[in-house]
Amino acid sequence: MQIITIASGKGGSCKTTTVLSFAAFLSKRKTKVLVIDTDPQGSLSWISDRASPKFDVAHETDQNVISKLRKIGGYDYILCDTPPGLDNETLSVALKLSDFAVLPSPPSPLDIRELTKTIGQVVVPSGTTYRVLLSRVDSRRINEALEIQSQLMDKDIPVFNAVVRYLVAHERAIVEGKLITEYKGPGGKEAANDYRKVVDELIRELKG
Repeated sequence: MQIITIASGKGGSCKTTTVLSFAAFLSKRKTKVLVIDTDPQGSLSWISDRASPKFDVAHETDQNVISKLRKIGGYDYILCDTPPGLDNETLSVALKLSDFAVLPSPPSPLDIRELTKTIGQVVVPSGTTYRVLLSRVDSRRINEALEIQSQLMDKDIPVFNAVVRYLVAHERAIVEGKLITEYKGPGGKEAANDYRKVVDELIRELKG
């Protein structure tokens, strides 16, 4: 069993969308997936209740319970959706338990500044292997996102090669109560393909 935490220093980074998309693609590979929603707001749990996913979801904010995730059996992957912010103890607990962390972030200067704070103050001290995922990327500014990828790698910050574009399909899928792997509307195929590429990279990294 492998535990993967998705974390961000601030809201609006596609953290919950990333968790749900990861779980959808991993469960399609005939693996048993449990998603833990540790955010008190419970947004992920609300979305998953409407989508009827083929993976298990639990809403849990008790740090004592979260600290015992390693004792849960019967799953290939446990994905943790964490609250935004650096000062949340739940984030620290989840990271210390995890085999891997994914840090989604839009490529704006302010978001990247918050990202580097998250890495330096929380992720690196936890000792958890991680990668940055550039999210909500404007399709018209892909080259700028690729430049930011290079800048992060120059600072020895590992980054996914794939990026997640800002596509309305993600929001429309939620409105229809569907995961992005099930959404058939405009942009759905492109949105799903972005996350498929990221999950392929993630699996290769975990196997490595």
